[in-house]
Amino acid sequence: MQNETGNVSTTVAASPSNTELCKEYTNAIFFGFGMSPFAMVAILIISLFERRRYKSDICYGKPGLPLPINFLDGTSYSVANAAAFGCTLEHILVYLFSGKISVNRWLVAIVLFLLTFLAALVFYPIFACLNSPSRVFGSLVGFLYTFLLLLVLLARGYLCEESGWNWALHAVTLVSEIYIMILFVYRFVTAILKKSKFHKELLVKIDQVMHVKELLVAPKSKIEGNDIKQRIITYSETVLAEAKLCCLHKSLYRCTTRTLAINTIVLLVFYSNFLLTFQLGEITESSLSKWAALYSTLSLNGCEQIKILSEVIRVSLIVGNILSAVYLITNMILIYRSQRQHLMKRWRGDKSFIPTQCRLDHSEKLVKNLMYAGHQVSYLIGGYIFFQILVFVSCLLLSYFCILPIMKKVPEEFLIPLEFVLPGVIFLFVLRFILRFISSRVFLQNHYLSSDNGKHWERALALDNRRVYQNLSFFLFFYYILTGLYRCIFRVMTSICINTFYIARMDKPLLIPGFERFDIGYMTYLGFLEVELHQCHPVVVVCCDLLMKSVNHLSSNQETSLESPMDAHKRNIMSKIYTRKVRNKWQKMKTLILNQNLCKESKSNVSFQQPQQAKLNLVH
Repeated sequence: MQNETGNVSTTVAASPSNTELCKEYTNAIFFGFGMSPFAMVAILIISLFERRRYKSDICYGKPGLPLPINFLDGTSYSVANAAAFGCTLEHILVYLFSGKISVNRWLVAIVLFLLTFLAALVFYPIFACLNSPSRVFGSLVGFLYTFLLLLVLLARGYLCEESGWNWALHAVTLVSEIYIMILFVYRFVTAILKKSKFHKELLVKIDQVMHVKELLVAPKSKIEGNDIKQRIITYSETVLAEAKLCCLHKSLYRCTTRTLAINTIVLLVFYSNFLLTFQLGEITESSLSKWAALYSTLSLNGCEQIKILSEVIRVSLIVGNILSAVYLITNMILIYRSQRQHLMKRWRGDKSFIPTQCRLDHSEKLVKNLMYAGHQVSYLIGGYIFFQILVFVSCLLLSYFCILPIMKKVPEEFLIPLEFVLPGVIFLFVLRFILRFISSRVFLQNHYLSSDNGKHWERALALDNRRVYQNLSFFLFFYYILTGLYRCIFRVMTSICINTFYIARMDKPLLIPGFERFDIGYMTYLGFLEVELHQCHPVVVVCCDLLMKSVNHLSSNQETSLESPMDAHKRNIMSKIYTRKVRNKWQKMKTLILNQNLCKESKSNVSFQQPQQAKLNLVH
């Protein structure tokens, strides 16, 4: 299998021997097994410090399977995991944009799967060492392996004699690897001096416990005032509180490891594309300058037009970069906010936002959850690139068909499309305004009713002057046949513009109601929501934690966890602890909550006479 990578032109021409060596070295790193043996050795060493569930009595339950990252409900080591994803930037860019695989077309998908698997294997030791229970040996192995990756990066830069633009791209990987090495050294030193220990991520987190406690408290009544100033102040305080919860405070709404990993990779790809855009602008400007110098001897007008084109391209690239950056950041914030709101609704048992025909079985939900993180990265990157191209093309069209002809820098013939479209659009809006005015004064009877929103009065929809209305509809029928075609084009363009903004968002279906199940991205998002609901619901997690603590309190054996094997002895202990009497009490409490009238007749449950809204949230 032969591969060609898109190497950018260098400032110093490499010799033929160095070029061949650079190509072989690059292929061994990105498309071969150059780092795989070292990765497997590091994984084997890390696995010796993990415990397994299967046949745990043999060899003291070792070796076990390491945990690279907790995408389900993890929040620990967020910055370290983000830096580890920074090390994978070059592999992601090569596989997405630069790599050209010379294989049979039927084998491209299989080869790409194997290459991404090899890339994951190469960086698996870094993530496994960051989450290893042995801080001494995990830090030692992680430092040596990261140092090896750093040497590989520096050797590739030296052999390929890369330019400043490539080193600006390598800086992300370089800084990430240096940060991880420093972190491993710090962990190793503190572990040797016994100043820190490995803290395994608990099943239940303090924010989940606080959330359940808040559910057991009667909710506060919220009375919205009509004062605009008070509304603005309240909304601003809410936005600041959400930002604090997301970024600073360790609360239930803080960004999870999955969200942080997605945003980190997307921002790194944005940085790479930003550099590539500026480099492309320099190449285009230099090429157009050569053409301008060539045309200067033939035609002065042609030289001037090339300079104008160069300036338009430069400005269009700048505007495209700025607006696409705003687009990307806005979508990242809106996706996080929408995801949090949907999770809160699902915790309360609300399915109103899910279309009725969108149903998945449990195995399909797990598969969709596996797909979600990677697909969300691709959707954000794809939407960002598509939006950038759309803005760039729009700036070119706006410049040559509106701005430059008005400034007399290009021939006036470029204004013909605008002169053809703009008067018709203005006339349509003027005609619509006139018809609305005539309808309200001539065709509606003089009877007033409250509007639908209740804020003002309007005439009742009772038709007056029917013959005049029928005559007007006859004459306008033929006119609207002609203008309907333009409105159809306008409808299509409006749909494209709106869907362009929502391409990056998997939480919004792009298809019309009734066809949402054919939207692969939206169905993947719904599968992710269901898995999050069943595995990370605060009430369920807190309840399971209390059950396991009670089992561990009464059992003399080792502590019970979700990964502990459930044998017959433990099942017998749990069956003795939770008897029929306890279940009957639970059923009685649930019955009293759902039937408030019975609370007055229950002598032993007078507490249920208080507001039960918070308890209803807990039960559901």
